[in-house]
Amino acid sequence: MTDALQQALERALGAEAAAPVAIAGLALIGGGASQETWQLEARIESGPRQGHWPLILRRPLGGSIYTSALDLITEYRVLAAAYASGVPTPRPFCLLDDLLGQPATLVERLHGESIGRKLVKEAAFAVARTRLPEQMGQALAAIHTVDLASSGLCHSLPAPPASLGSARWRIEQIEAGLDAIDEPHPALELCLRWLRRHEPPPPSRLVLVHGDFRIGNMLVGPDGLLAVIDWEFAHLGDPYEDLSWVLLREWRFGMGHLRFGGVGEPEPFFAAYAARTGLAVDPARVAYWEVLGNAWWALGTLNQTRRHLRGEQANLEFASLGRRCAEMELEALELIAALSRRG
Repeated sequence: MTDALQQALERALGAEAAAPVAIAGLALIGGGASQETWQLEARIESGPRQGHWPLILRRPLGGSIYTSALDLITEYRVLAAAYASGVPTPRPFCLLDDLLGQPATLVERLHGESIGRKLVKEAAFAVARTRLPEQMGQALAAIHTVDLASSGLCHSLPAPPASLGSARWRIEQIEAGLDAIDEPHPALELCLRWLRRHEPPPPSRLVLVHGDFRIGNMLVGPDGLLAVIDWEFAHLGDPYEDLSWVLLREWRFGMGHLRFGGVGEPEPFFAAYAARTGLAVDPARVAYWEVLGNAWWALGTLNQTRRHLRGEQANLEFASLGRRCAEMELEALELIAALSRRG
């Protein structure tokens, strides 16, 4: 792998690397349900990028959680556009068209933690937990204000058809996914019926949606947010999709009483977002998209099990996730019941 990576990197850099590139410390690290992730050190002896580079390498695993997921190259281009727009995200370094038969990407390696259960509980992140809601609100505002035309993202990302709103587009994707799975899920069907009946008006404009904006996809240091990572579900859509996703109980990592990702409450997050975008966050739209988010992730858990069963990626964690669909079904139904009681 090391020799192949060195050759692929030298090909990609071309004239930028007049001397051979040295690779050291290549090691597979955990994390990521769609990509395999490696850390390494690259030393470039001459040219514009001369120096020592701590990097992260990503290559595709087999299959994906959702059919709408981006391929690795498109995901890299989204990250590059976000970085260029001032979003806190790792600095893009290089695209590799072919590394042992697969594309790969290299980005700057930052020193931080992304594992949710550590971030919500460990003493080392106590200060970070107090700052994350506001910092993540600012980061999300930066994502949603990326210029889609000048970045070229308006032509390269999935987006709802003109005939559908963002919510209806998601609902139809869930329905198609359930049809493909071909097993009964009456609780999800009930949720989808409610979502259709209460669909909000389309947003005034589509924005760059991260698609998985939550604790666990933030790289965090002792003082708070370092970078937003994992962009494979980016698309154009309703900003409320991202505003609500971080609130899902699934992303609280055992700290269920803290609605904002197990680290705090959502009000500072919404306030920071509103201060930068001028959008006054509507609690009713947040609540709707929280229900929809639970239905969307319920489908995701079922899809992960199918990846294992189809042999796309043999993984016992993927195999076990399907049973957790019931947790999202229950959460969605309880949210709907609470909204109904409020009238």
